[in-house]
Amino acid sequence: MIEVIFFDLGNVILPFDNYQIAEKLCRFSQKREFQDPKKIFSYLFDLKKGMINDFDKGRVSPPEFFQSVKEYLGLSISFEKFIPIWTDIFIENQEVAEIIRSLKGRWRLGLLSNTDPLHFNYIVSTFPIVSALEKWILSYEVGFKKPDVHIFQKAIEWASVPPRSILLIDDTKGHVEAAISLGMQGVHFVSADQLRKELSMKLNTPSP
Repeated sequence: MIEVIFFDLGNVILPFDNYQIAEKLCRFSQKREFQDPKKIFSYLFDLKKGMINDFDKGRVSPPEFFQSVKEYLGLSISFEKFIPIWTDIFIENQEVAEIIRSLKGRWRLGLLSNTDPLHFNYIVSTFPIVSALEKWILSYEVGFKKPDVHIFQKAIEWASVPPRSILLIDDTKGHVEAAISLGMQGVHFVSADQLRKELSMKLNTPSP
């Protein structure tokens, strides 16, 4: 019996593409090697070594993050101009937003996201659907990123129900597997249509 449903944010509720950040920043680099967006993308977003990891874990502030990126990449750009390049990368999956609205009030809904304060502040101010979710568990606030078990434990603590009564919807298979290893249920998100079918089976209801 599922009581709590956690949604991932990026590429579930809000499709996005980080590569466009690298494409925009390379125009401002004074260093020849970083006039190649592929090299900027790797520096920023490599899963193990990328600068994004400390930012997503709340270990550096937005100005500190920007200053490190600016110096390393040799950017001729202000923090004020950097912010929209960094943040304006999302669109809303309106079908998923409609699924969330259909579930609200019948199940407790939460957000479980690897994100940083610049992205999340922009998202909250731009996409009202995020405020339909009762609880936000964010990597930069708790200090851990999925698939680290600690962020899932924060979700379980807040839910205050047995893990088997919690469902995670995430587009990253490894995150779903990590949740399942802790006793939670999971859906590997592929599309809104697929999600409707999976929810219908797991919640034992007509498709939302």
